[in-house]
Amino acid sequence: MTVQLPKTILAISVSLALWGCAAPQANMPRVTRDTTPAPAPAVVAPAPAVFAPQRQDIGPGLYEVAYDAASASLFVASTPVMGKDSNQGGILYRLDPTSLAVKQEIPLGRRAFALGINSKTNMVFVGNTLDGSLTAVDAGSGKVLGVSQLAAKNEKGETPHTRKVIVDQVDNRIFVTSPEREGKVWIVDALSGQIRHTLENVGMWSTGAAYDTRYKRLYVGHGGTNQIVVIDPEFGQVMDRIDAGDGAKHYFINLAIDSQGQRLFASDAEAGEVAVFDLVTRKLVKRVPIGLGALDIVYNPVRDEVYATSRGVTREQPQGTGKLTVIDAKSYAVKRSLDLPVHPNSLALSPDGQVLYATVKAAGSKHPAFKQGALDSVVRIELK
Repeated sequence: MTVQLPKTILAISVSLALWGCAAPQANMPRVTRDTTPAPAPAVVAPAPAVFAPQRQDIGPGLYEVAYDAASASLFVASTPVMGKDSNQGGILYRLDPTSLAVKQEIPLGRRAFALGINSKTNMVFVGNTLDGSLTAVDAGSGKVLGVSQLAAKNEKGETPHTRKVIVDQVDNRIFVTSPEREGKVWIVDALSGQIRHTLENVGMWSTGAAYDTRYKRLYVGHGGTNQIVVIDPEFGQVMDRIDAGDGAKHYFINLAIDSQGQRLFASDAEAGEVAVFDLVTRKLVKRVPIGLGALDIVYNPVRDEVYATSRGVTREQPQGTGKLTVIDAKSYAVKRSLDLPVHPNSLALSPDGQVLYATVKAAGSKHPAFKQGALDSVVRIELK
């Protein structure tokens, strides 16, 4: 079923869609590193953050968190019941971004994991990972507008999963990765919910993604070799593949981009590191250890910092706890870390770059810190 939008939202979306209708260019712009200061408000050199996190228990099964500037809301995706045979849907929580109080619980017919937001069209797109679909929600009212089924069942009757949801607010499209063995990426029209392009055999377990708004390139991370794929979303074609080149095993589970500096930061779940790539030379330039179970990553251009979560566990070492690591994006030195027990998950930044949000998972039943009835939580950290 395609997404049907109310007339008011439709009018906004149509105008935005027209902004993205320039004739396709035969040659993509050459990537260069911008040494001109970014056109952002003057910011005094950031003082070291004094971590005094504010924490609020929300509910079971929290996953991604995202900030919507238009509605001044913090959205959190939740799947309370994980069983593959469960018919229970998900919940989209709307939180007050200052107090973390729950302002609205939006029931979803399908389980909720990933989040993407278009603040220009006032839309939230929820990745229904286990169902291979997207749910569209009006960010202002919380009304569910429709579902777009991306994945079809295979010969075994199984539905390929979705994973990351990245929104291009300028051209009003959505990029969705699939962590299947061969890897897949869908490029979706955010106005209609229709698939524009499907890229097959992208790479082993394609998961993380980041979009360069300046050069209109989509970067997708995965495991195996050539762990970064460069995609032209207009034509739905793979332009290039980037390999770490060190012969080591990598799994780039999440990505963050510095568009002005043409750097890509990759959270490496295999090595427990943040890998830094120079996108001009296509070379790996730095590896920063952050600990077991490296997961989410965010680049903050206002403070020139990188934030990364690590869950503190692997299948072989299942009893640890996780933390948040803050990396100086100039020197790549670890500035500080913050324990966030039990397992920090996903990250989001406030629009001014001065507040960081994280979802934190409670311990599972086999973990030493397990407590019956414990809820997952959201943490708010002031960076200034």
